[in-house]
Amino acid sequence: MARFDPKLLIPAAQVAEFSKQGNARTVQQVALDNIAKMKEQFAAGEGAEGKLNFKVVGERVAFTIRVSNTALVLERVKVQDTDVDVKEMTVPKANFNDALDYYADRIKTGEYDAQLAAMGEKKAQRNDKMRSTRAAKKAEKTA
Repeated sequence: MARFDPKLLIPAAQVAEFSKQGNARTVQQVALDNIAKMKEQFAAGEGAEGKLNFKVVGERVAFTIRVSNTALVLERVKVQDTDVDVKEMTVPKANFNDALDYYADRIKTGEYDAQLAAMGEKKAQRNDKMRSTRAAKKAEKTA
């Protein structure tokens, strides 16, 4: 029987399929996944599970597209000579899926890349802070 060659061993963090960074979704993918989830929840109706990022009132649906618990600015409109960021939009119920597809296409083409990059940085900073806080608490317990 042949001996095992230790040169075949590679730290998992150096292999994209196993490293956290290699498996992490991009912020853009998170937004697109959230859009897909809203479509599933809308189709499920009253039986929808999880937090809803839309609400049905009469014949219209109001929705936000969220990433890391922050809503994307979907549009900028002028109100009395002032630019206003709009994070929540409404659409007739019959056109809800089409509206979500419209925003998904805009995300895919990169129209929201600047916002998504900022959200990604914010999320990374929060994750780093949480890691350091947890490490400090763990060190405190073992000391």
